[in-house]
Amino acid sequence: MEMFSRRAALRAGIASTAVAGGLAAGASEAQAAPAGTTTDTGEGWTSVLDHGAIGDGTTDDTAAVQAALNHATTTGKSVYFPAGRTFRVFNQLTARNLADVVIEGQGATIALAGGPVSVKGEYAILRLQDCARVKIFGLTFIDTVRAEQYDGVRIVRSTGIVVESVRVQSTRFNGIVVYDVSPGLSDDIVITNCTTEDTRFGISTNGRDVRISDNHVAMDWLSTDEARRYDYVHPGFGSDSDYFDGICVWQGGDRTVIADNTLTEIGQSAIWVQSATNVVVSGNTTIGAQLHGIEIDGLSLGAQASGITITGNVVIDSVNANINLIGTTEATVVGNRVVNSKATVNATGIAINTKSSKVTVTGNQIRQANPAREAILVKDNTEKEPAARALDVTIGWNTVDAAIPYSAPVDTTVIQRSGAGLISAQASLKTTGKVIAVGGLGIGNSVAATAVGAVVRKMEVFGSSGQSLGFVSIHSS
Repeated sequence: MEMFSRRAALRAGIASTAVAGGLAAGASEAQAAPAGTTTDTGEGWTSVLDHGAIGDGTTDDTAAVQAALNHATTTGKSVYFPAGRTFRVFNQLTARNLADVVIEGQGATIALAGGPVSVKGEYAILRLQDCARVKIFGLTFIDTVRAEQYDGVRIVRSTGIVVESVRVQSTRFNGIVVYDVSPGLSDDIVITNCTTEDTRFGISTNGRDVRISDNHVAMDWLSTDEARRYDYVHPGFGSDSDYFDGICVWQGGDRTVIADNTLTEIGQSAIWVQSATNVVVSGNTTIGAQLHGIEIDGLSLGAQASGITITGNVVIDSVNANINLIGTTEATVVGNRVVNSKATVNATGIAINTKSSKVTVTGNQIRQANPAREAILVKDNTEKEPAARALDVTIGWNTVDAAIPYSAPVDTTVIQRSGAGLISAQASLKTTGKVIAVGGLGIGNSVAATAVGAVVRKMEVFGSSGQSLGFVSIHSS
């Protein structure tokens, strides 16, 4: 999505220009802020060194860095971490009530070396709370102990935030997260050109108007000690695993764009969307997810996901369905490339699953190497789940390379691009062009004739190459 990439870049640039408290500090100035120890950091900036931080990777810099963040709140100055230094901290750092500032640290690292007990991201290495128009740029966050479930960067009740070129490593909960107890309190958030590695969840949100673009989420699960411990079969949801989903949209998230990201060997689903609304998943590449490549799960918390667009993604070699929709309504799955290259892997290409409805699957390229699994599955009735079937599903003009192209209920509209060909529809099928039926043509006609033997309709018949073979009259019997 080139348009989105440009928009994200523009948004980041605007933030850089605007966030210096009215000062003329553009993006280039933010990146060039000098690494001084006192006032030579420049007008509008305060260095963490000014507040007693050392950055030698050994000294406890917790209080000094927190003092710099507090100073930014009272003065409106941006905060600078000099490049090449590692600031060791033993507790969460909190930036609260900041407005129109930059937290800049290209080439600098904040290393968590232990802290209070944290349950499910109760603490983060850096917490941004009640802030407006703030940019976090260039810093690396790493948990060197990995004893507690810390996030890397957590954004709470904030608006107009840009997180750019940030790297988060080895946190035991989220790498970067936008999360409020009441979904949607944080809005207008951009997370771009960031990397999360070796985290339990990569990038997560339940905010509104959140744009997650051009990031790399890498778990490389097959190379982890955990994979060896479980004999290379992920233990699944509810286990003690440290590696779950890559990019997550939690329940209540609205107007989220997930675009042009790369996700490699994620522990569970590479992209996982809960009961969210108006989500675009576009131009992403997922490789080797240990569950699904892209999963929309509107049943996990009892409310459907709706308004979902999945387009232009490349989804390769997920262990289960590569694209999987559950409890999803008003969704389009268009123009994706989906590959299961391994004949022994029990993975469907695209699955329109339990209690999904109003779904269109069109223009996708699907290669299915497993001869026992379908390229496209639409959930039918089962004795176990009689009301679970997918409804109002249209499958059209997909390019399918599979021993079993489709598995779908009889009232699913299926228009094959190649193969034996099946068009099945309850409503009228109308075309202004020719109908070429090489295998034969059957017509049901309900128009009453005025008399026995009267011509009701004429049907033109074409040969396999499209040439007219003349007309056939249809008489009343």
